[in-house]
Amino acid sequence: MAFKELHYNIKIRIVTQFFTTFATMMVMPFLTVYFAQKVGQTVTGFMLVSLVFIGVAGGMIGGFFSDRIGRKQLMVGSELGTGIAFFIIAFLNSPWLDAPYLTYAVFIFSMFFGGVLGPVSQAMVLDVTNSENRRYVFTLLYWIGNMSSGIAGIIGAIFFYEYLFQLFLVIAIVSFLSAVITQLFITESYIINTPKSDTTNKEKDSIWKSYKVVFRDRVFMMFLFAGILVLSLEEQLTNFLAIHFAEEITSQSLISFREWDIDVDGVLMLGILRSENTFLVVFAAGLITWLVKRWSNKAVLFVGLSLYTAGYALFTMFQLPWVLIAVMVIVTIGELMYIPVRQAMLGDLAPDHARSSYLAIHQMVFYIAMLVAAVDIIIGGFVPAWMMGVKYCLFGGVGLLLFLKVDKRIQEKKESMKVEDERRVSG
Repeated sequence: MAFKELHYNIKIRIVTQFFTTFATMMVMPFLTVYFAQKVGQTVTGFMLVSLVFIGVAGGMIGGFFSDRIGRKQLMVGSELGTGIAFFIIAFLNSPWLDAPYLTYAVFIFSMFFGGVLGPVSQAMVLDVTNSENRRYVFTLLYWIGNMSSGIAGIIGAIFFYEYLFQLFLVIAIVSFLSAVITQLFITESYIINTPKSDTTNKEKDSIWKSYKVVFRDRVFMMFLFAGILVLSLEEQLTNFLAIHFAEEITSQSLISFREWDIDVDGVLMLGILRSENTFLVVFAAGLITWLVKRWSNKAVLFVGLSLYTAGYALFTMFQLPWVLIAVMVIVTIGELMYIPVRQAMLGDLAPDHARSSYLAIHQMVFYIAMLVAAVDIIIGGFVPAWMMGVKYCLFGGVGLLLFLKVDKRIQEKKESMKVEDERRVSG
């Protein structure tokens, strides 16, 4: 598979995703710190919890209507809505105005539009790919997203305090440009199927009926719950750990050599850690995948998630910059080990005839993980940091056990299908 062979929609989407991700990731990882400093940690926690529910609602609505009115119209509308929201947010945080509560109110709309865009844009990618090139396309999009996030994290950490107004304006402008590019250059990928029976049409008239088959899949629900527990650890970097670093890490030397003297504080340390994680993912993914390619899924999950969980627990115990950088190496190795296995499991669990419904529900994992992490901000205001580390170990351990159980069910199903195929051939 070569880049030039990809559908034109994919090529355009890769470009727009790079710039939209770059713009938003200069600001979004630091918003928890912004709100905590403006309105307090507890209020911030409740704000983020409510925003997560808005994102979930947007995702469900976007996934439902995407299969009825098409992808392009919803994508353009969502990007325009995001642009308008961030233009207003920029004004609310300008040299002439400082209104954190109004900022939160407008963020409700931006979160909704972002929720709509997620499953719709993913559905568009699925529309124009097939089983042969889909893995390549999603790997490329993942790589682009991580690269832009890594660069943006460093820039955002440097300019967040002094140039917040300008950063919000950049997000608004990039969102407007993305909407224009989508409207002009991306073609509608939705294909209307041949009309089916009235019963089928009635099933599609209700969001709940459209998704109920997914909720009845107990193994998939187990997979989602495990994903929520594990992903909620990653979300800590922009929630409790962001506040913890900002409060506990005072300005201290990172590099001191002759005339070189670079100091970091908690906010800059957060940007460095996020960028470190991103660049390690981009440049070390192939190496880690090669090292564990002969391992069983069970072994990869056990080692990978153990490293991942232990790393996040250690973040709550240390404040020295180089120690935190070393811990992030451990976290990223664990991440690179378990994520490919998790993605393969998702492909095995989502049946071909209901893939869009499964993927739409799977989008909720990210929002619910954000919700869990937002609640942790509230909890973190009342308990010491080391207790949060214990909680991380508990979540990671339970998530690991559930993933192992799901993997066992998948292997049993594959063995059963293999035996059935052999019987059919011999018979």
